[in-house]
Amino acid sequence: MGYDIRPIAELESFDYSLCSGYSTKDTVRKSLDNQFFIVEGDSFNTYTQQEMLVICEGANWTEEQPI
Repeated sequence: MGYDIRPIAELESFDYSLCSGYSTKDTVRKSLDNQFFIVEGDSFNTYTQQEMLVICEGANWTEEQPI
């Protein structure tokens, strides 16, 4: 299983049957700037789980929490 990052312009037209689980346009993770979304499934091999974890820790995907 792998991951891919898709442009938000594909959110409505993307074929979610390619994804594992119950991914829909309403449940995928979107970037903070709302430019991209993440899909997961056997059809994708752009990123591994480990690579995606690092990407999601980045500023474009996770808001920094004040201490």
